[in-house]
Amino acid sequence: MRNIYDHRERMIAETGAWLSWALKVDIELPRIPRRRVDAGGFGHYLRLPHARARLDRWWNKALDAVDRIRY
Repeated sequence: MRNIYDHRERMIAETGAWLSWALKVDIELPRIPRRRVDAGGFGHYLRLPHARARLDRWWNKALDAVDRIRY
């Protein structure tokens, strides 16, 4: 069994790498809401047609990109 600190360190490194990538790319990424979805976060966006599918696709692409980042 791996040490919990190994998982924590990997999570921190992956998050840092992804955020660095997101700040460098020249594409508009959705903003992270300050509130949970059930408290109105993304509320304006979720009212748009096909918004849920677009959000799902965005998160899938973003998380797949993490696997391709080498740090």
